[in-house]
Amino acid sequence: TDNPVTMVVVLFTGGVLVGFGTRLAGGCSSGHGLSGCGRLRPVSILATAVFFGTAVVVSLLLGGMS
Repeated sequence: TDNPVTMVVVLFTGGVLVGFGTRLAGGCSSGHGLSGCGRLRPVSILATAVFFGTAVVVSLLLGGMS
């Protein structure tokens, strides 16, 4: 969208959701992806799969909006 107010709201909401997800998952996506998956931790592998899956779905949804 070209509306700056909408973009600010979307970015702010995304930031809040990332913070909530970090708290819920017990770490950030980089930490799970690099350290946790490297140590073959099941929780980290699942969290990383959810992070990537969510990113794919959101990018497909946002791509359809433009």
